[in-house]
Amino acid sequence: MSKKKEELKVESLEQEVKEIREEMGRVFELFLPPKEVRREIMKNLYTIELSFLKIFKTLLDYKVQEIERKMEEKEEVKKEKVKKIEVE
Repeated sequence: MSKKKEELKVESLEQEVKEIREEMGRVFELFLPPKEVRREIMKNLYTIELSFLKIFKTLLDYKVQEIERKMEEKEEVKKEKVKKIEVE
């Protein structure tokens, strides 16, 4: 008996986005013949993608700052507990 080996392809998100872009390009070529219209739509699609990435970046930066602030507060609390008291 021979066993068939199944290859599982794990496609990255980047690869999926690239394929979607290519498919969208083909669809636009079929339905929107003038090059100027296609270029404008593609430009708008890239602008939309850039906007979403900027939104995610802003949210990520905010969350990072929030976590850093919490870590600093925890360090300050630890430092306060370690204070030495001098006795005369």
